[in-house]
Amino acid sequence: MKPGAAKTRFLKRLEAAQLSLEALTPAAGVEAMLSYYADERADGCDLDEDGDMLLFQWGTYDWGDGPSFEVNLTRQLMVTDDGAEPRQLGLTFRFTPDHAPSRLKDGNKWCESPGGLAAFRRFITGSKAIQAVGHLTPAVVELQFGRT
Repeated sequence: MKPGAAKTRFLKRLEAAQLSLEALTPAAGVEAMLSYYADERADGCDLDEDGDMLLFQWGTYDWGDGPSFEVNLTRQLMVTDDGAEPRQLGLTFRFTPDHAPSRLKDGNKWCESPGGLAAFRRFITGSKAIQAVGHLTPAVVELQFGRT
């Protein structure tokens, strides 16, 4: 896959699986993103140089519209010969604060290569964040793609 086509490719995969971005739960969205990472390598992104990684992050944030609890899975693509900032495909699920797991601190975890994907999947599915909201309908589902 060409790195610039990451968002389009992900949306096509959702469509092929008869999923829509707007109707995704975090559990289904995370699994779709993990499968995408497992199945498709990005051209020119050297795995040995952290060129294609995943970041799972969660927490309660206020981006100006009041606090919300969110979980996010981002695929970071860095083209070795590009010299530009990495591209990121981020899938974010936002919830009203009442869905925030009590006493859960903000956090994140990286998956640096496909070799670590099985352990990364276990970490996410066992996380308190996904256990709390994984099957709930989020207030907002957002898919962003761009340079960091």
